[in-house]
Amino acid sequence: MADVVAAAVRQGIPGVTCTTEIDFDKAIERIEELRPDAIVLDLMQGSRSANLPGQRTWKSIWEKTFCPIIIYTGSDADLQPPVPTNHPFVKRIQKGSGTDAHVVEGLRGFAPAVESVRLLRVEVEAVIHKVLRDTAGEGHMPMTDAAHLLHAGRRRIAASMDDPTVTSQRALMSWEQYLVPAIGDSPLTADLLRKRGAQWDDPTSYRLVLTPSCDLVKGRCEPTLIAACCEGTDRLAKKLSLSLAPNKLEKDAETVISKALTAGAFAGFLPLPAFPSRLPVMVANMKGLEVIPYEAIGCADPAKPGFDRIASIDSPFREQVAWAYLTTAVRPGMPDRDLKPWAEELVKAAAPPVAPPSKTGNPASGV
Repeated sequence: MADVVAAAVRQGIPGVTCTTEIDFDKAIERIEELRPDAIVLDLMQGSRSANLPGQRTWKSIWEKTFCPIIIYTGSDADLQPPVPTNHPFVKRIQKGSGTDAHVVEGLRGFAPAVESVRLLRVEVEAVIHKVLRDTAGEGHMPMTDAAHLLHAGRRRIAASMDDPTVTSQRALMSWEQYLVPAIGDSPLTADLLRKRGAQWDDPTSYRLVLTPSCDLVKGRCEPTLIAACCEGTDRLAKKLSLSLAPNKLEKDAETVISKALTAGAFAGFLPLPAFPSRLPVMVANMKGLEVIPYEAIGCADPAKPGFDRIASIDSPFREQVAWAYLTTAVRPGMPDRDLKPWAEELVKAAAPPVAPPSKTGNPASGV
C-alpha cells in the first residue's frame, strides 16, 4: 500500500521527492533526519494489526517534528494526543478504493503551507546565523558560559525577528503585532478577549485587556480586570472627518496614517488591524471600559457566559496599548475655557512680523 500511494504522489505532483518507510519506529528517526515537507502516515501494521504502532509515530511527529500530515489509515481509533478538529495542517483520510487520489489532493492543498514553512525555517536559520556571527563573535556572549549564550542568544534572536525579513526585506505586516493564539497561562495586558459563542467577525464581541500583566497572574490575581470595549471603525472615521468616497481612498488613508496610526490612537480610539479569518478590523474605545470578573476568562464550563482569550499583542505594541490608555484616562480635569482667543494669540505670535510701508517715493506719481 505504501508503494501504491508513493507512486500516486509522484504521478500527481511532478517533481516531488517521495520516500517510504514501513517500520514505524525507524520512521521516527528518519523523520527527524529528513525533516520532510509533509507526511502521509498509516497507523496499522497490516490489515489485521492488533495494535496501532503508528500511534507512536504520530505522537513523535506532534511533539517533536511537526509538519503538514495526512493520517491515511483503515483504523478509526482515537489517537493520543487527539487529532485537533479542523487543524489546517492535519487531515485524516479513511482508506478505501481509489482514496489514494484523495491523498494526492490533500498534499496539493498543503503546498502554500509547505512553501511558507520552508521560508520560515530560512528566516530563523538566517537570524541565528547573524546572532552568532555578529554578536557572539564580538565577545558579547562569552563561549565559556553556556547558559549566558543560550539565554542572551534567545533574546537576541526574538528581537532580531522584528527587523526587515531576510527573505523579503519588507517591513512588518500590520497584523504581525498579534500572537495567535494568546500566549502564556495567565491573561496579559493587551490580550484580546472574545465573548464565548460570538462570531469572530463581530467587533463588538471583543475586549482589550488594560489591567497590568503583573496583576493578572493566576493564583495571586485581582478578582476583576479592566478592559476596553471594541467596536467597528465608524466613529473613528467620523472623528477623523473622512470623506469615505471611493475616489478619496488615498487621501483618507493618509489622514488615518498621520492622525491615528502614527500616534497609535486618536480621540480615545485605538485602531486594531485584522488578522486573516481570526480577528476583524476594529478599534478599542479607551473611554468605553468594562469590568470583567477574572473567573469569566477561559471558564472551563462552556455553558457559562464568559470570554475566551483569542490573541495577545506583542511588544512594543503592548506598550502602545498601555500608553494609549494612560493618555486617554490619566488626565487632569480641566474647566471649560474660551480657547479661541488663546489660539488666535498663539497663531499671531508665531506669524512673521509685517514690514512697515515704505516712506520713500512720490505718492502722486505712484513711484
